[in-house]
Amino acid sequence: MRIYLVRHAESTDNYRQVYGGSGRDVDLTELGMLQAKEIANVFDGLSVRSIYSSPLLRACRTASEILNRCPSIALDLSDLLIEKHFGSLEGKSYRTKHGEPVGEEPINLVAKRVETFYLEILKKQILQMGHTECVVVVSHGVTLDYMLRVIFKDFNNLGVYTNGRFLSNAAYHLLEIDPSSEQLISAHLNIDSHLVGVKKKVSKILIGAKYDTKQTKMDLFCK
Repeated sequence: MRIYLVRHAESTDNYRQVYGGSGRDVDLTELGMLQAKEIANVFDGLSVRSIYSSPLLRACRTASEILNRCPSIALDLSDLLIEKHFGSLEGKSYRTKHGEPVGEEPINLVAKRVETFYLEILKKQILQMGHTECVVVVSHGVTLDYMLRVIFKDFNNLGVYTNGRFLSNAAYHLLEIDPSSEQLISAHLNIDSHLVGVKKKVSKILIGAKYDTKQTKMDLFCK
């Protein structure tokens, strides 16, 4: 069985290089939408049992592209998968120094809700999966980093995850678990080979531009 931990594609905040946590529900860029379509190609022909996503637009839109390849299932949204709230840093550049943030979500609370999602939802799904099935989680940089730590801790024959390197936009971690021993047997981190050359497909005029929202509404895919 396989677990795919997918980071959402490029958002307008990613392009602007500003803090964009749960307090900013921004859309993908035109490049981000192409990235979402490329990550969706990864799941062609796979037996996807479930797709879970943060309800924030950038994650939900990325997940919905994957869902297009899996018409027999619906998208499950969970507030437990939202990004950390950066408080007063939201919308400010992370390339410059700022004072101590006000209203920032404590990292222990982020870790707690991620662990809650894992124990109450994801692990139950994992233990019900067949050998050839996979489950997909679409979320955010900080959230997925903690998700990876929780999974390594639980299925820990590969040791403790200490990398601390966030996923690139529309990249993914692929974890394979042996259902008989309930052990993690392989971990391929920050896979982005599917994105090679995708930036060249976007007109220079549209680089950084917000994705054209004249598309199918997200609520048609979600339950």
